[in-house]
Amino acid sequence: MFKFGKQKPDIKKYAIVGIVLSSMIAVLSQCSGIKQDSIWDLLDEVQRRYFPQTIFNDFIIKDPEKLDRRVHRDVDRAIDNVTPEYNRIIAEADKKYKPKYSEKAIDETLCYTDDCKALGGEIRIHASWVDD
Repeated sequence: MFKFGKQKPDIKKYAIVGIVLSSMIAVLSQCSGIKQDSIWDLLDEVQRRYFPQTIFNDFIIKDPEKLDRRVHRDVDRAIDNVTPEYNRIIAEADKKYKPKYSEKAIDETLCYTDDCKALGGEIRIHASWVDD
């Protein structure tokens, strides 16, 4: 019988894919010493790049732990992509709105000892658009 659209695999296919992949990754992890989560992440990224519409993608999406790891990787990648632009904008703003420092002369009426005069006058920091 002909059906329109993407067909969902039955539960048997999911079970077979899950058992085979989990077993292969467990063996590979045991032999290589690499954590299973890292191997799952690598496998997920490869399938997303080269085989996006496979049962493996459905398997990842239906597993909350693996889906959570995918979301974290995507968010981290997005943050890493935007960080240079953010740093450039902040650097420009820091140049434009660099704070000003000013020091007033020592007030002789309040500060009359040599120790007090050694501290210097009142120091202020203020925004670049504020006049002294």
